[in-house]
Amino acid sequence: MAIAGGQFAASIAAAQDGLVVQPAIPQGFDRDRNVSVLSRARPSYSALGISFGDLLLYPEVETGAGATSNAYLTDRNRAEAAFASMKSSLRIASAWSRHAIGANASVARRSFIGQSRRNERTWNLQANSEVELGRTFSILAEAQSTREIENQFSGEVSSPVAALSRFRRDRTAVRAEYVSGRVRIFGVADHAEFRFSPVPLLDGTLRDQQNRNREVSRLTAQFEYARTPSASLFVQAGYTDIIFPRRHGSASRLNSKAVCTLVGANVDLAGRARGTVGFGYSIRDYPSSLLGRVQGIVIEGRVELFPSERLTITTNAQRTIEDSTSGNLDPRPFWDNRASLRGDYELLHNLIISGAVDFSRQAFMGLDHRSSIFQVGGIGRFLVSRRLSLEGAASYAQRKSNGADRKDAPSEARIQAGLNFHI
Repeated sequence: MAIAGGQFAASIAAAQDGLVVQPAIPQGFDRDRNVSVLSRARPSYSALGISFGDLLLYPEVETGAGATSNAYLTDRNRAEAAFASMKSSLRIASAWSRHAIGANASVARRSFIGQSRRNERTWNLQANSEVELGRTFSILAEAQSTREIENQFSGEVSSPVAALSRFRRDRTAVRAEYVSGRVRIFGVADHAEFRFSPVPLLDGTLRDQQNRNREVSRLTAQFEYARTPSASLFVQAGYTDIIFPRRHGSASRLNSKAVCTLVGANVDLAGRARGTVGFGYSIRDYPSSLLGRVQGIVIEGRVELFPSERLTITTNAQRTIEDSTSGNLDPRPFWDNRASLRGDYELLHNLIISGAVDFSRQAFMGLDHRSSIFQVGGIGRFLVSRRLSLEGAASYAQRKSNGADRKDAPSEARIQAGLNFHI
């Protein structure tokens, strides 16, 4: 049972990975030796779903209300606003002993009172399948289409633009996995397209964002060898091709081809910790003579600690190369460095509280421009019954930018509460 609700988890979520899709290959360090607070089964409060032949249907409705201190994330002339939200979703899962199919569909709406330009309308459609070809080989396929709100603290564009920016992402992926003895081999091919909607300005006009549209194609492979039942070593190699289709615009200079190698280890020690840490090197070539080649060390790491059955501590670290269209002006790549710390505590069997701190720093290449982002928040969830849970959350975030081109420090405080009804 997932504890953090969809509408409220974002209150304390670490800064997202921007517009680049998530890592192609989950490390899979979970060997069932540890169970985190959020993933622990709670049979008395778990949704039973609706049986439909060999399929299980899980409908869910989330409602909530809250307030923000800075609706548009501006440095000056801040607009405080209350909001109300609702999200309806349906998850479908198969109950087969072999093979699997699943689907998710959701629609969410968040309305800001007196600030209609800030209203959020999002949706998600996703389908996945897994076919087992014998005991050692399996193929997984996934297709997803979403309309999303741009992360205001991503660093890719100025904060006021991000607050009003909406985009659609269409993604397909195929993953093959081979497991035999101590060896595990993955291979993934995935493609994602991002299409940005116009931004509504205060004077009633629209700012076109077509030159931010992009396509990301990737091929990734990983070889993993288990040294012991609790620890394994891996080598990963990947190729990424990023295209900005809008030719008349400066963003096309961000077209790039990249290769990346990563080596690391993942462990799962019973009653202690589990996690994965990888270090590698990335080389990204831009056809633009202004940008040329960008290269350097990249890092991916996630570790979960288990001081007790009722407490889980999670740390994340990441260093990657990202692309910024900077509000349609002077597109540049930047180094994105992130670190986060989160704790989940089971105060009661049906009361879970969580807190998180996240820090990231972006250094733009070829410019005297840096951004630092700090986020902190907490969330509590009270499980009333199988069908009902109550939630409350509070968060604070600040982004500081400095350099020759800009100096600002927008921030936002947010509170919200609501209920979740599921069958």
